Amino acid sequence: MSSDGLPTDYPQPMFAKKQDAIEQAVDSLMQHSQHLRIKKLLFSVCYGTWENESSVLNTVSVHSLVSVLLGRYSTLQQCRITLHKKANSLNRKKLYIAIADTILYYIRAVFVAQEAHKASMDQQAANLSASVQKRAKSDFYQPVIDTLSKASNLEVIRTFLGYLGQKPGQIADTASSDLLSLVQLAHRQSPTPLQLKQNLLEITRHQSSPAKAQLIARQILRAFRPLYALGATSVVTTPDSLTMLEQELADKCDTHQVRILLYSILYGPYANSPLQRQILQTKTLRDLLEETFDYCNSYSDFESKLTILAHCLETSDGINRALKVMLVSIYRYYTRDQHPIKA
Repeated sequence: MSSDGLPTDYPQPMFAKKQDAIEQAVDSLMQHSQHLRIKKLLFSVCYGTWENESSVLNTVSVHSLVSVLLGRYSTLQQCRITLHKKANSLNRKKLYIAIADTILYYIRAVFVAQEAHKASMDQQAANLSASVQKRAKSDFYQPVIDTLSKASNLEVIRTFLGYLGQKPGQIADTASSDLLSLVQLAHRQSPTPLQLKQNLLEITRHQSSPAKAQLIARQILRAFRPLYALGATSVVTTPDSLTMLEQELADKCDTHQVRILLYSILYGPYANSPLQRQILQTKTLRDLLEETFDYCNSYSDFESKLTILAHCLETSDGINRALKVMLVSIYRYYTRDQHPIKA
């Protein structure tokens, strides 16, 4: 038995479909004697804040919370680690560890059904997991990070990256920005090796010691070489080009539907819940486009995620129109540079 007296030593029923297992898990959690604490723990895990007000808790259903949890974590072990970590941070730690175990007990049948249907659309959608920040730390930028991290003059390099990542006359907050963010911003402003050379040349012209600045520029050129030479597909965006993309999308379809699709790619299927609406309202179209380009390093990756998530949303003419427009309009922002940079 679990610590709250719930028997856990007998097999759970097998479900033919993942959705059936989810529905049964949700029903069991809602009928449990500790259903209110179950909801509080799920709410905290899903939205990062502890909530006691019933008026707020009532704005989201247990079904929605379970769906968010299962969409974010693709294995039972990941769910266990997350739920236990949250429970251990609370004042009534032992009680909420038992609550966490109760949730795990009821949702584990979902993973049994999920394992039996790996090729299903639900499984593909569930695999769109982890936070945007974690997903951004991909192998795509790792060679650059590894090279720059070994430099003895890293702080000076960070300053140059700060200039590269901003419009002329501005500089990023390099003191509080991690190296990955600085590299990503610099790459976004210099999507081709030629642009990187030109931008670095402009920076060196304004330095008190041009000779030393050129040495730093060459270090950056060498470090960035994998981004242009490995045959990886890079995203070509600039502030001006994103403005043009925003206008094109607005001219051809409902941008609210575009934002829903982009939100779904980044955070899981949009179900129009009050909390999802609140989160979406804080994101501009520019925000969502930039996050999507950071997340999807290739057009095929973007296309796959977009089409999978579109099937998880309620079908409408607006969504279908936005899907078709996005597939065409965003295609040209992905490019393959075949000429490695020479430094």
